[in-house]
Amino acid sequence: MKRTKEIKVRLSDEEFEKLNQDVLESGLSREEYVRSLLRKVVPSSKPSPDFIETIKQLRMIGNNLNQIAVIAYKTKSIDVVRYKKEMLLLQNEIKHILDLYNEPIQLEER
Repeated sequence: MKRTKEIKVRLSDEEFEKLNQDVLESGLSREEYVRSLLRKVVPSSKPSPDFIETIKQLRMIGNNLNQIAVIAYKTKSIDVVRYKKEMLLLQNEIKHILDLYNEPIQLEER
C-alpha cells in the first residue's frame, strides 16, 4: 500500500516516553504501532525470551512423543521409560508456562 499522507502530532515528554515504551514492548515501528491503534487494535507486547524458549521446548517434546507413537504403532509396543520421561518434561514445561502466566505484572509508578 502506498502511503503518501503525513501528520504531525505534538506530545508532552510523558506522552512521548509512554509511546516509545509501548512501541519498544510491541516490537513494531512507531508508525505501525500508531496505524494499529487507528484500526482499534492495541498491539500486544512481543513474547519474552522465556516464553519463546518454552514454546521451542514444547515443540521438541511434542516431536519426541510423536516419534514414540509412530514406533509404538509400527512395533505394537511402547518404550515406557522414554514415554514417561517425555511426559514428565511436558508436564514441567506446562507448569513453567502457567508460572509465567500467573507471574504478577509490575505496574508503572507515576
